[in-house]
Amino acid sequence: MDRTEPINAYVRKIVTRTYLNERRRLWRKLERLTSAPPEAPDDSVPAPEQRMLVMWALSRVPRRQRAALVLRYWEDLSLAEAAEALGCSVGTVKSQCARGLQRMRELLPDDVAIGGRDR
Repeated sequence: MDRTEPINAYVRKIVTRTYLNERRRLWRKLERLTSAPPEAPDDSVPAPEQRMLVMWALSRVPRRQRAALVLRYWEDLSLAEAAEALGCSVGTVKSQCARGLQRMRELLPDDVAIGGRDR
């Protein structure tokens, strides 16, 4: 009698049961499809072409204005936080942002929307 025969039968049984259990689990995990998508795409995200244009225009803005714009609108810092990071006054951050936004509006076509907000 071969001594590995009981072990082989035991391993075969384990593999078979594991396989069957996985198949049962997969059946329960299948998604139920519906006629409509679960959520509508977000229209607030700009198209990649517009993002590229904005990045191009931002690269053409003077360095200090670009730093103020990035801190305020990309990093979403308050005026006081941006002023502290730049080592200047709140008024300087406001004026640098205003000038930078104006320069970007001059560089970008009218259909590309950039905004500004003061906090």
